[in-house]
Amino acid sequence: MYGELQGGLDAVAEHIRSLDIAAPKTVEDLNYSTLPRLPEDCFDQEGLIGTLATNTNMLAERFADIAKQADAIGDDLTLDLAVERARVHKKYQWLLKSNLGC
Repeated sequence: MYGELQGGLDAVAEHIRSLDIAAPKTVEDLNYSTLPRLPEDCFDQEGLIGTLATNTNMLAERFADIAKQADAIGDDLTLDLAVERARVHKKYQWLLKSNLGC
């Protein structure tokens, strides 16, 4: 999961740069203020997994919105990337949720 998400992050950053837009240089440059924060208690596995599942789903929804916008302006490359990233995030959201209550 980590390896795939890392590769996806690189693909998104490279695509942003291909559009002549400056991509964030570090994770700290990203604005995650709208995503729920992880629980402070690192032993709260249910809370951590639940929050990660929620955040992953929110990212999937954002990529789906980007796909709609790209489709509206005829940007097939961004559309393709956004659809694939939304699909991956939905898959991992399901995987995370499947570990709750085990």
